[in-house]
Parts: sequence; structure tokens; C-alpha cells
Amino acid sequence: MKPKPPASGMAHGAMAGLSAAVLAASAVFAQTPPRSVTILPEPSEVPQATPAPGIASTRLELLNATVKVENPAGVSIDLIPKWEVFAGSKIGFRVATKKTGYLILLDVDTNGKLTQIFPNPTAVTRGAHDTPNLVRSGRPLTLPQLGTPYAGFEFVAGQPAGIAMVVALLSDKPVQVVDLPDAPPPAVAAGDTLKYIRDQTRILKVPNPDGGQLQQPNWSIDGKFYLIK
Repeated sequence: MKPKPPASGMAHGAMAGLSAAVLAASAVFAQTPPRSVTILPEPSEVPQATPAPGIASTRLELLNATVKVENPAGVSIDLIPKWEVFAGSKIGFRVATKKTGYLILLDVDTNGKLTQIFPNPTAVTRGAHDTPNLVRSGRPLTLPQLGTPYAGFEFVAGQPAGIAMVVALLSDKPVQVVDLPDAPPPAVAAGDTLKYIRDQTRILKVPNPDGGQLQQPNWSIDGKFYLIK
């Protein structure tokens, strides 16, 4: 009889070779770091950034109608031409009072920096006589006003943009300059800004025209918020 060919041995060898190849390939894939795949959405599916909401004029109206402090003389201030202005534009004011008194205007910018804008502190300290600030009952004062000592008044809205505030202080005693610290930013603590200024003015004392001890004025206060764009 002729010996049979070692078929089973060949098949076994082939299977062994195939297994070795598979193991080798698996080892190669195991050593290869996986690749990340990013699937980009269609342009219409990409969410669009929402613009920051603006400050509505209704919010200014609400603040100006509700944020109040003691005001026995009934002083009031309005911005000319309106309560929304662009940075760099000139602003005028109209002030009225039910009792005669001495007017001081303060500006509080969006960061809380406080500046006296009327009367001009520099002109007052230099002894200028064209800075009267007496406002009489029933006779509203407009700033600037041609043909009057207030014709040279000028106030320009400056940066930064946001909610600022103008404050009218009316004293029953002669006073032309006040030195007050900066206030809380109007947009952050609207009610606190005006109350802070009120509390600071309450401790102020002014010279007595007749000499003697310093005197403490009685103050009336009105504040209005405005928006710088």
C-alpha cells in the first residue's frame, strides 16, 4: 500500500500559520492609538450667538420713577434732550424746585466715579463771580441758557457706556462746592447710589456767612438715571 500524504499535518500547519498572522495583526492594531473622528454639523445646525440684550428705555423710566430719597424742597431734574445719549454728545439740564435754594449738580458715571459739574468747582475756587447757583421757587433753571451766566455751562457724556446718573442737590444754605467720595455704580446698585449720596451730604458742614461755627445745611435731592450708548 502507498503511504497517504500528510494532509492533516499540512492543514494543521496552515491553521497555525493563519492564527499567528491574526495574532500579529491584532498586536499591531493594539499598539496603534485610536483615531478620533469629529462629525461637523450642518451650518444650519450650528447655534448662533445671542447678542447681549440692550437696556430698555422702560427700565430707565422705572428706575427714575421708583428710586427716590428725602426731598422736602421738591427739587427735580430732567435731561435735555432725553435720557438716552451717545458718548461725546452734549447734555443740558432743566431744574425746578418748590423752595428757593442753592443748587449743585453731580454726575455719577457707570463706574461710580462722582464729579461735580455745576457750579464749576475750578471757577468757584478761583473766586469767579459768574457762577451763581441760587435757584428760586417757581423759576426753573435751564443749563446751558443763552444770555445768562449759565451760557458757558457745558457737559459732555463720556465713556464708559452704560447706566449713569445725574444728581441735583439743593441746599437751604449758601454752598457752591461739595467734596464727596465715589458712589456705588448706578447699574449695580441703583437704589444704593442715591442713598449713599444722601448719607454723605448729611454730614457736610458749610461756612457760616456771619462767621462762627460751621453750619449743617438741609438738603433736598433728586437723581435721574440716563443711558450712555
